[in-house]
Amino acid sequence: MACLYFLDFKIGYCIVPAISAGLFYVKLFFNYMIIRCLLFFLMFSSVVVGQEIGSVKQGNHYIKLLKANNLYSFVYSDIKSKNQNSEKAFHFHNKETVYSILMNGFDAKKNRQIIVKTSNDTIVKFNFKKIKGELMLFVYQNSLNSNTFGTSTFFSKKQITKLFGNI
Repeated sequence: MACLYFLDFKIGYCIVPAISAGLFYVKLFFNYMIIRCLLFFLMFSSVVVGQEIGSVKQGNHYIKLLKANNLYSFVYSDIKSKNQNSEKAFHFHNKETVYSILMNGFDAKKNRQIIVKTSNDTIVKFNFKKIKGELMLFVYQNSLNSNTFGTSTFFSKKQITKLFGNI
């Protein structure tokens, strides 16, 4: 204990233990709040993002397949957007059906377009084009209600298989 003594007379209060106890409770409170905030952000991020099934990056662009509850989301970077980190997404309930549609498109071995209506206001066009001898896929999406469009970059059959993980 550090108290101030002047010529063997005690002056003032012994304040060091009180400050130490106060700092202890302040530190305890901040640690408690930090833990609560971290738990909140972890819970929030798991609800918003969902479980990532797979992802593929090609240059500055990417595609991701996410699952939240019983809904899958196909998320991609929009190559025609003026914003560098612009994402577009469409949602569907059956991963196997979409995977089957994509693999059938690749198996055709020729340029083709498959049009799918994924919800009341979203039309997705899977475009298969032969580039340098390899059939590639790019996605074109049209949201009718908001009148917005999105286009992915080209991806190979191997990349799409990786995206969907183990089917």
